[in-house]
Amino acid sequence: MTDSQPDNPGIPVSSLVRAYQCPRRYYFSRHDPVPVSDRYIICKQVSLTGAVMNEEEIWDQVSMVHPDIDPGMRAYLSECLTRVSRMPAVSWTESDISVSSPRLGIHGMIDKYDSGTEKMSVVRCTRAPAAGCWPADRIRVAAYLLCLLETGGISLPGGYIEYIPDGIIRYCEPGPRDRRALLQAAAMTRRINQGEL
Repeated sequence: MTDSQPDNPGIPVSSLVRAYQCPRRYYFSRHDPVPVSDRYIICKQVSLTGAVMNEEEIWDQVSMVHPDIDPGMRAYLSECLTRVSRMPAVSWTESDISVSSPRLGIHGMIDKYDSGTEKMSVVRCTRAPAAGCWPADRIRVAAYLLCLLETGGISLPGGYIEYIPDGIIRYCEPGPRDRRALLQAAAMTRRINQGEL
């Protein structure tokens, strides 16, 4: 699996999920840039670090990735590290892999992929639900699995969702309902992008 930019970017998976969660809010904010949150940057760095967690080193890395990060976010990093210390690490060989589905007209970036075990992982900076995965995360995983299949010919039944703030990993295997929701969300996002509400 190699990192590649999609030829026809189409709809970002993040936009598709935002439109699914709240079509009206997406409609009014679709032309506004969506900055990457400080929380996501911290969670991503924690996830990529692996088993040995040194707060000072991770904060140093976070500051290099995002020089303008609010120093007050250091407390959030500490909380995440406390929770993640009990979580098994998800192995990975590649990160930030650009994938796309020309068939559906979507593209996105997979956080982590392990070519040895063929596992895909998505990093989230949200709290985990009491059980299972959030519906939006199920659609996110379904979208990435479709893109991974079309980009790299890799067919996986599911992927992992790392809820870093809770130190919880959940396996998500999208079913027909999730894939239908993905198709509906993609069609709705296209209509909204064309100015319909």
